[in-house]
Amino acid sequence: MRILIAGLLGAIAMFIWATIAHLSPLASIGLKPIPNEAAVTQDLQQGLGANRGLYFFPHAASMRDAAKAAAASPSGIIAYNPPAAPAMGRQLSIEFALELIESILTAIVIAAVAAGFGRSVAIAAVIGAIAGIATNFSYWNWYGFSPDYTAAYAFIELMKFVFAGAAITAFFAWRSRKAA
Repeated sequence: MRILIAGLLGAIAMFIWATIAHLSPLASIGLKPIPNEAAVTQDLQQGLGANRGLYFFPHAASMRDAAKAAAASPSGIIAYNPPAAPAMGRQLSIEFALELIESILTAIVIAAVAAGFGRSVAIAAVIGAIAGIATNFSYWNWYGFSPDYTAAYAFIELMKFVFAGAAITAFFAWRSRKAA
């Protein structure tokens, strides 16, 4: 039960940090508006319609064909969502659930190590660094995400785990003092 409570507190800390980060200028680093956005989005809506999805272009049957196609034309990746009512509540709920799972796993590691506050937060920071590198830097490498966007989002991910680690470790310390 202590792992679950610690994980919940860690998830709350993660969620608060992520909210602050995404409401700050940090969240828009590396993002650019599309020139002639109205025409581009109209073409996307015409071509893709209601077909929500992740699209990679140019599409090719093999890596060899993809390399040839990319040499001859622009390439990119588009996460396309057709016009729809905002689903912010659903998305925030899913995000919190993901952060809860991440925090419970972090709490398991911190509990297994049974170290002091500084070392436990450092362990959480390492977990966050792994998470930030595993996703963001691969996207920079393979999909051309800008370096500044990549660094900003890796930093956001790292700090989610630092705050979660602090909350988890503080709870474990409080519980140990209470039991003594």
